[in-house]
Amino acid sequence: MNAVGLLTELRALANNVPDFQTYSPASRLHLEWLGKTSALLTLWNKYEAVAFNLAADRLPFDMLRDIGVAKLLNLLHRAIAELELQVPTLPKQVFGPGAVYDFLKSLRDLLASATKSIFIVDPYLDEDIFDSYLSAISPSVSVRLLAREYAVALKPSVQKFVSQTKAAVEVRVSKSIHDRVVFLDGHSCWVLGQSIKNAAKSMPTYLAPLPDDAAQLKKDDYERIWTTATAI
Repeated sequence: MNAVGLLTELRALANNVPDFQTYSPASRLHLEWLGKTSALLTLWNKYEAVAFNLAADRLPFDMLRDIGVAKLLNLLHRAIAELELQVPTLPKQVFGPGAVYDFLKSLRDLLASATKSIFIVDPYLDEDIFDSYLSAISPSVSVRLLAREYAVALKPSVQKFVSQTKAAVEVRVSKSIHDRVVFLDGHSCWVLGQSIKNAAKSMPTYLAPLPDDAAQLKKDDYERIWTTATAI
């Protein structure tokens, strides 16, 4: 997993910390959170992950729990802070006219960081989305594409892509979409200044993440549109 994907996953965990006032050693919610956080911290720094696991061992003891939780969260947020320094372009990437390759590489790397799912909303998606962008993703990552203008022309490419990669891809059409948005793993959200089809060809564009609260609102909106969109 690259730094962008690792940072995205850790941010999601930091935004969904379970209530340790209700902790019990058999709580599946807490065990899953602790296990995933430990695994990701190991990718960041295996020595700090050991400290995380030692702090987690304190949780069953009531008198030590607050100290343990404080250590857990301190390590998690330290990892996020260090990764943010390693990914200086993450807050916003701007691409001038003609920087087509730079845009392609940035979006391709972003999509490749997904571990579970990709949901792309773009009115002008065409078959180039497969060759240029989705060919780098893991076959285990499910893909949803919500388009407007050229969705029917996508169908032959979808069939060929699925046949070769065995990936799960679904395409739907809706007249209600206008934004260009990418959702990764059900939580992070990135907006694009132009449609992927023409990005940075003759006009400047950008690729920028939304804050978590705004991202959730936008995701809820497009999930509603997806349920009523027409499958191709």
